[in-house]
Amino acid sequence: MSTRVPLLSAAISTNLQVQDVDGSDARRFNSLLSSFDMVQHVHSPTHRAGSTLDLVVTFADRVTESVAVQPPGAISDHALVTCRLSVGVDLPAPTERLVRGWRRVDRDELHRALETSQLCTPLPVDTDVDQLFDTYNAVLHDIADRIAPAHVTRRRPGQPTPWFDTDCRAARRHCHRLERRYHRTHDSDDRQRWV
Repeated sequence: MSTRVPLLSAAISTNLQVQDVDGSDARRFNSLLSSFDMVQHVHSPTHRAGSTLDLVVTFADRVTESVAVQPPGAISDHALVTCRLSVGVDLPAPTERLVRGWRRVDRDELHRALETSQLCTPLPVDTDVDQLFDTYNAVLHDIADRIAPAHVTRRRPGQPTPWFDTDCRAARRHCHRLERRYHRTHDSDDRQRWV
């Protein structure tokens, strides 16, 4: 999956005066760009002396929008050249998981379902082991489907965060553990530990 993201790009500075298209340096430079299938997008003077020295160069198939040349100011004799580039960014695909809401299961209901199931009835002594395993799996799967139906959750991976190291992950896990304990007990001491 790919999306288009606008990007602000700074210009690069050269010692070539590309506005003189008949000059040997400008011809060689344009030939070099052409050999790499690249294009130069600045067509107005970028230096106080009237030369075009600051450039924006992209591949020919890259869409470039709103190239702006701000006149030189008091700080520099070069203009500020900005533009917007449409850049393709590959986003990681969301992952799907099949989950069950085990925390919301009523334990009494689970207990009753197990007691009334085939697992709690006597079976003939000569029952095959494979048949016992099949029965066990089928009964538990059926009970799980009734009291905690499976549903699909989608999760989009977040942006990579280099600063989020092992210590940060452990601290977040500890905080979530304290939060879950407080929501379970509603004890003021547990709330103090969480907050």
